[in-house]
Amino acid sequence: MRLLNRMLCTSGLMCATAIAVTAQPVNYTTTARFTSGSAGCNQTVALSTATCTNAAFSLLFTGVSGLNIGNGSVTSLGTFLLTGTGSQVVPPGVVTFELFINQTTPSIGAGSFSGMISGTVTTGANGNFSSLVWSPNQTRNIGNVMYTLIFDNVGPAAGRGLGIPINNERGINALVNVSSVVPEPATNALLATGVLMLVVFSRRRKSA
Repeated sequence: MRLLNRMLCTSGLMCATAIAVTAQPVNYTTTARFTSGSAGCNQTVALSTATCTNAAFSLLFTGVSGLNIGNGSVTSLGTFLLTGTGSQVVPPGVVTFELFINQTTPSIGAGSFSGMISGTVTTGANGNFSSLVWSPNQTRNIGNVMYTLIFDNVGPAAGRGLGIPINNERGINALVNVSSVVPEPATNALLATGVLMLVVFSRRRKSA
């Protein structure tokens, strides 16, 4: 068996799979869009800055560029800023917010987080209040990179999304995990050849 291992390593087969692969940094930009029945809250394309406005409030999303994000890091995907005067109830199923990640490294690809925004916004002489919550899917894979949104652990959005406060910027953060690179087809072909060599060599020894 040791002889077989030496033969395969000398041939460049199988031993190549033992080489460790260093995860590349993650680079991306983010865009978004709001969709609803309201003209002030309906975009047909994703933008680096997107807004949802009505008579009572304005919700602004600002995208970011993430550069050289390491494996296991928490990174920003953008921010919300809610302002306004008056009161408004946003019932479930009316406003959808989609956040898009446009990744360039370690692989080119795109993925999105999409969910409803619902709750109540009240501003005025009696104080300011917002129970708006964005409830999207929590994870998204782009190639071998997994983005996991960090949901609130307290308040109305606990465990189900992100609460959006009034007159305060709200960050949208995610944990980034990069998995091992999947072997290329050429590597798989080498492994298949190595297995075939094992079978042939074993039969020859038995016949001898």
